[in-house]
Amino acid sequence: METDGRTAEVIFVKGKEAARVSRRLAGFLLGGLALAACGGEPSVEVIERHAGRLETPPEEVPEGECADAEDFFPDPQQPKIPLGSIRVPEPSNLGDFVKDKRAAIALGKALFWDMQVGSDGVQACATCHFRAGADPRSKNQLHPGNPHAGSEEFTFGGPNHQLVASDFPLRKLVDAEDRTSAVVHDRPEIVGSQGIASSSYLGVVPGQGVELGSARPDPVFQVGGVNVRRVEQRNTPTMINAVFNLRNFWDGRAQASFNGVNGWGDRDPDARVLRAPDSSSLELVRVRLLDSSLASQAVEPPLSDREMSFFDRPFRDIGKKLVSAVPLAQQEVHPRDSALAPYVKSTRRPRPGLRLSYQQLIERAFHPRWWRSDKIVRVGAAGQPRIVARPSRPLASDEYTMMEYNFSLFFGLAVQAYEATLVSDQAPIDRFMGGDTSAISARARRGFELFENEAGCMGCHSPPEFTGATAQKLAESCDDQAARTCEPIERMHTANCQIGLYDQGFYNIGVRPTEEDLGAGVDDRWGNPLSMAVLATEGRFGLGYPYATTPPNLVGGRPALEPAVAGERTIHRGVFKTPSLRNVELTAPYFHNGGQLTLRQVVEFYNRGGDFNEQNKDMLDLGIGRRLLSSSDIDDIVAFLLTLTDERVRQQQAPFDHPQLFVPNGHRGDAAAVQPSERGDAEDLVLEIPAVGAEGGPLPRGFLE
Repeated sequence: METDGRTAEVIFVKGKEAARVSRRLAGFLLGGLALAACGGEPSVEVIERHAGRLETPPEEVPEGECADAEDFFPDPQQPKIPLGSIRVPEPSNLGDFVKDKRAAIALGKALFWDMQVGSDGVQACATCHFRAGADPRSKNQLHPGNPHAGSEEFTFGGPNHQLVASDFPLRKLVDAEDRTSAVVHDRPEIVGSQGIASSSYLGVVPGQGVELGSARPDPVFQVGGVNVRRVEQRNTPTMINAVFNLRNFWDGRAQASFNGVNGWGDRDPDARVLRAPDSSSLELVRVRLLDSSLASQAVEPPLSDREMSFFDRPFRDIGKKLVSAVPLAQQEVHPRDSALAPYVKSTRRPRPGLRLSYQQLIERAFHPRWWRSDKIVRVGAAGQPRIVARPSRPLASDEYTMMEYNFSLFFGLAVQAYEATLVSDQAPIDRFMGGDTSAISARARRGFELFENEAGCMGCHSPPEFTGATAQKLAESCDDQAARTCEPIERMHTANCQIGLYDQGFYNIGVRPTEEDLGAGVDDRWGNPLSMAVLATEGRFGLGYPYATTPPNLVGGRPALEPAVAGERTIHRGVFKTPSLRNVELTAPYFHNGGQLTLRQVVEFYNRGGDFNEQNKDMLDLGIGRRLLSSSDIDDIVAFLLTLTDERVRQQQAPFDHPQLFVPNGHRGDAAAVQPSERGDAEDLVLEIPAVGAEGGPLPRGFLE
């Protein structure tokens, strides 16, 4: 077949699937095998290669493929089943801690939405997750980028910049289909979430939401010397359906095992909580709850000096502040709230606060051995705890009740219990995969076929969660290879067709140059690699994978049982967790850097083979290559992505209802000048998110809507 140097490959597939067409170079049309246009006969090589008699020479392998990749590393068949048909992960020993699960869910919901959790009495967990679990704010949302280079300089916008549609994509090309076309602009900035202004921590007053602190000069997040709210270095992912993830955060640092203290699980050798064998004694013990990456994730932002905390606040002080406090004291709670209704002050109209204190909610939710004791803990200057008798005077600032000291345990498990209810399993795609072929349009069905085949999306975004980074796929199915293989780490080709070991569900897709943000390619605070693949090559796989360390298909690929070996090549730099695509139409902007504004821009990114394909090839996922989808194909895929939205999320209906929230939304002024507040930092612009009950209410405006 004459193609003027351009090649085409046809692989004929049995069954209902249409032929998969992989085309090289834009503009090449295959219709009818292009025999009339080319004046030739069908390529004998193409037909015989399908029969296994010939192997395509390396130079003729289309971009995004390697000659032996599909045969050597076969992808498991992905079952198209509704999300509601799989188990919601839960720790098997949760009952050792929680005595009333409904009370724990209510406690977790209150803590998640309560502005009192933040050092400034403003920042709640929900502040960055109030629309479909994500953050739609667009003013003062820029981080300077290059987080691993420690960049402090903005190339555009700067602090308190109001983003506009023309800022996107952050790397804009003359031709969105061709990554080698001229660059209109290339911005390393990250669209993150504004958190707290830089302040030194001085202490708490029990029951009072605003903590004692003093302004701390910020060299980056300031306008004219006035501090503005600091911005996180990655885009905020939704917490809806996050319960299914094996690990959480973009870099996977929130571990699958929860130690009751922080997000590091088994990695922290010193994590201990208090347990009371009886009311007159206390002991420090190590706890371990699997399937708990949400708990591991939940306890990290409250201590982050970019998100919710003044510098160096300990978690036990959050307990000292909140144990005696009224939950949601300054925020209205709807009388028909799906989780908090039993505790509201009025059954007729929304009113601020609940009728129980946090102490009373903890006592209802957790077994007494985790909170009741006559002893207290005195913490030394270096953080070492000492168990002593309770004095007859009020406790000093370095003295804590058992409940206060264990507050991270209650916070993590309660927020996890709440977030585990946020499962959006009633989308049109669930009805379609359940057998109702009329649930989605013909265009969306074509988009689903493209998503699975030509576009190559399903290798990473597999149903029913539409991500491959889940506990169900990487931990729960190890004994059921007929249904799905268990491959927490796997061997695969990178874009340069070299084989390496990687963490399943974590990929470098060429969003930014690898060295700008290493993702899971860094070490934890004890010097251990975040990457499970790297740990495996060091003989320490169990440190990052708390389940059985010898499942039957631990290392994917062929031969499946071949163990990781010392010095084996690993694919771990610049890799990030594959996010779920459920409700994706509601969670712009996209990618870990927030660099794409629309779903069409996202599909165009994949269609051109990413933005930094050539620079990242040694770590780049093999599937990131030119797809050459047509404009109509892209429209079809976007139509399919819209079927992943659960209308309960759009309507904020139970379990996605919530209390009132006041959200900082940039500052008075602009990127050139801001208005100082009485505290000395920039005056906030505030967005009110009204309380809604189980029946729902209007969704807040989306990003740049």
